[in-house]
Amino acid sequence: MMNKLWTIGALLAWTTQFFTSKGIDSPRLDAEILLSHVLNKERIYLYAHYDEPMTTEELAAYRELVKKRADRLSVAHILGEKSFMGLDFLVNEQVLIPRPETEMLVETVLEQLTQDSQAHILDIGTGSGAILLSVLHERPQCRGLGVDISQQALDVARKNGERLGLSDRVSWKISDLLASVPPAAYDWVVSNPPYLTADDMHHLQPEVRHDPALALFGGEDGLEYYRRIAGDVVPYVKVDGFCAIEAGAGQSRDIASIFTSTGHFALQRIVNDYGGIERVVVFQRKE
Repeated sequence: MMNKLWTIGALLAWTTQFFTSKGIDSPRLDAEILLSHVLNKERIYLYAHYDEPMTTEELAAYRELVKKRADRLSVAHILGEKSFMGLDFLVNEQVLIPRPETEMLVETVLEQLTQDSQAHILDIGTGSGAILLSVLHERPQCRGLGVDISQQALDVARKNGERLGLSDRVSWKISDLLASVPPAAYDWVVSNPPYLTADDMHHLQPEVRHDPALALFGGEDGLEYYRRIAGDVVPYVKVDGFCAIEAGAGQSRDIASIFTSTGHFALQRIVNDYGGIERVVVFQRKE
């Protein structure tokens, strides 16, 4: 890469081919994002400057990022940032990288919250804070509490809250699910709990192996945390309040049964993601 004059266009073409040979799913997009980062430009800049030559310093910096991506470190981990719901969140190997399918959980909650809602929201297993902070960003009178078992994750969430100017409406607490959270009547409880099965954990994509296992593994059948949440969450939800829970592929009906069998929740709806997978399960608290 270093022994010829490289233009932006030639470099993108070479990197796309190289990433493809490494089995990377989105080779062109990843090449563009990494090069945009090195040049400190928007991606659209690349298309307007295909013939622009790269400097030696830019090439060296880009080469290091390409090497990391070829080693199957995700772009988000390389750059320390991930876009979610149109917002940029700090991420590292202490938090689960927010997935596009999780945006459906946020969108589902926002559909039921009016613009002037003053809902109090509890996010169980908040990680980077992406779910809770995205809701608060869109609903300026709501407030929330994010809990996580990892102090390192909460440190990331707190920084994200500060970056988004939401610190006055959000608080954070270290807790193993709800064990250390005082009961309070929340309008909404949201969660994207660990839901991978033991078999899933043996077949992770290389990039996912850099996510914390605590945020991935949901027990032998992937449903351990849903059972725990359903068993403990009743004192935290107002009567007629809601729980919105993300589900793994094929898990939604089991999750519905787990929550409704407590006798305290009615299934309100199941929402498909854009891939047609039943991704979000919403319950309403009864008595």
